[in-house]
Amino acid sequence: MPAYLKIENIGVCPPEGFTVLGVSLADTTDRQGVIGQFGSGNKHGVAVLLRNELAPVVFAGTLKLEFGTKPQTVGDGLAEKEFARVVVKYGGTDPITGSSRSATEDLGFVLDYGKQDWNEVALALREFVSNAIDRSIREHGDWSGVKIEIVDESRVRAKAGHTRVFVPLSSDVLAFYNDLGKWFLHFSEPESLSKAILPKRNRNLGDRKAAVIYRRGVRVREFESSDTESLFDYNLDSLTIDEARKASDWDVRHHCGRALAGADKATLAILFDHLMNSDKVVWEYSFDTYALQPSYRDSDADRQRQKNWQEAFVQVAGDDAVLTQEGTKGQLERKGYKPVKAPEGLVNAASRYGLQTAASVLSMDELSGREITAPSPDAQAAVDLVWEWIVEAGLTNGKSKPPVKCFTSILDGGTMCNGYYREGTVYINADLAGTSSEFAGPDVLSNRLLKVAMEELAHFVTNGATDNSRDFQDYLLELAVKVARKRRSKKVSA
Repeated sequence: MPAYLKIENIGVCPPEGFTVLGVSLADTTDRQGVIGQFGSGNKHGVAVLLRNELAPVVFAGTLKLEFGTKPQTVGDGLAEKEFARVVVKYGGTDPITGSSRSATEDLGFVLDYGKQDWNEVALALREFVSNAIDRSIREHGDWSGVKIEIVDESRVRAKAGHTRVFVPLSSDVLAFYNDLGKWFLHFSEPESLSKAILPKRNRNLGDRKAAVIYRRGVRVREFESSDTESLFDYNLDSLTIDEARKASDWDVRHHCGRALAGADKATLAILFDHLMNSDKVVWEYSFDTYALQPSYRDSDADRQRQKNWQEAFVQVAGDDAVLTQEGTKGQLERKGYKPVKAPEGLVNAASRYGLQTAASVLSMDELSGREITAPSPDAQAAVDLVWEWIVEAGLTNGKSKPPVKCFTSILDGGTMCNGYYREGTVYINADLAGTSSEFAGPDVLSNRLLKVAMEELAHFVTNGATDNSRDFQDYLLELAVKVARKRRSKKVSA
């Protein structure tokens, strides 16, 4: 005897819910947990099943709907094409009007409708179950009125006050039934319906461990664009999906990042423990700062988030731990800290939650890999000489000569910093500053060293005007002109 999958819920769906595109009553309620919103799922589901030669039978109360197709030829004068037009045959009593119905009705769409996106039997069954859950919630506040089971043909019949969908049993239908708990948290772990972040628990349909994404307890997707394993699965309440029930990679990643930003201390501790004790890259490392960062509303919830992040990190890593990217491990260890390597987005977000990061415990020079040293005699002499020119030109802007220091530096993106000015001090690269412990006279100072000294002193006098600013350019041009005129005047006088 043929077998069927039965999807039953308390409450009677109007037949238009299965036959008229756009009809959905689920979005007329604000009840927690209601899933539907488009009014197309049942219709797509019927088409999917018919394409797979699985003609569904629906009972809306005592009204029976049997779906099938009829051939139709469409031509435009240049070519003709054969289509299978979807029809429904009614039998029984209409649950709304109470009148008897026995006609066959054309539903106005063909089997090709939606076939590019709706290409799996499981997607059709997911829609039927979702709508059953919605109606049960709307009927009496929860989804306990939903029953899903395998039955034989003798039990394909109506039940007053209920909606029943019967789908012929195939290998695909049976696979969906066996994996029902993976498709719907309602049937496997109802305690997780209110949780946004779920510990990994064999929810993948294959042997992958990619993130499994649910929306209000209903499986939306595995994050198939990445082969990277995830630390968690996610159940998102407000994830935006389109008519094909799909969400973009960016939306999925962003909403998962927001969920992780608001995670409790125990969940965050799992993340930080993985950073501490595993070299394996996980999907959560791809979350960007925008998704993870605080909202800055200064609400009780935001303050609790900050506390959760701080306490979870200290609990796992200790008071001396510092989140950092590549490049600062040595500097942190020399200062007595314990570096914890993390991706950029996570480090930046953690900094905004008040966790210790390299940027909060290292100076700007340490972050840049620079070591500050006392000025070499040549560096001091170069600054002294250029300052004499500035005094001679009357362009000190009322300032006294600044101190000078040297620094050693590593290449940054293939370039070398020759010098910089910061907070009243001129810094010159030690590679330009000479190695002699004594000054051998102005003639040994290289033009390059003098240029660097002049540039940084110009920054000092102009109060930090940037290289490409008009103020900075005008100052250097005026200095050159005045020094040249002084030199010419002295030469003429001689």
